[in-house]
Amino acid sequence: MKNLSPRVAPSKVQVLAEAEFTQDMAENLLSMCSAISEGQPVTLQICNKGVWGKTSAGMRLFIGSTTIMHGDSDDDDPGRAH
Repeated sequence: MKNLSPRVAPSKVQVLAEAEFTQDMAENLLSMCSAISEGQPVTLQICNKGVWGKTSAGMRLFIGSTTIMHGDSDDDDPGRAH
């Protein structure tokens, strides 16, 4: 497959965050989108341990892990109750 990214990416755009999505993660995100009202956005939060979806109404869903989790806690996790 040809790499078309140099032709379609504007030259001054900077990547600020990225996350690899598995099929399960994509299905979790689609489930979240189908459960909210039409036109309501979902914000993706790219965190050190995973990806979270958050609606403007405050609903959160853990989309998936970006690292292998070993049960350690982390205060930077937005899904953790504080």
